[in-house]
Amino acid sequence: MGFETQDVERKVLSILKVLSDCQEPLGARVIAQRLKGYGIELGERAVRYHLKLMDERGLTRLAGRDGRLLTEPGMEEVRSALVKYKVGFAISRIEILAFRTDFDIEKRGGSSGGYNPRAAGFVTQLQRYP
Repeated sequence: MGFETQDVERKVLSILKVLSDCQEPLGARVIAQRLKGYGIELGERAVRYHLKLMDERGLTRLAGRDGRLLTEPGMEEVRSALVKYKVGFAISRIEILAFRTDFDIEKRGGSSGGYNPRAAGFVTQLQRYP
């Protein structure tokens, strides 16, 4: 996946996340304002463009002049993105733990760099992540 595709996907997922956090329809202006809280600078026009594409994909639906609502496939897309985030988090934690080891192949032993309660409990943290 190219950088541009990842960037568009990040914007789409962020818009879906904003919509999933609200029960009432949201318009492009409100969505653009809330995206700033996620560190994404996207103008109203760009938000409308992405919303139109998401309507075509069945992720959102127009709710009259009030704005857009998330559809069931849109909610599933948000849940799926959270799973990908959790897996990525677990992989990076494993890499950190692997980096901390000082395994010596000749001695067939080593340590994990000391006990770290945060590292030891990362699986528990994953299970609690919303």
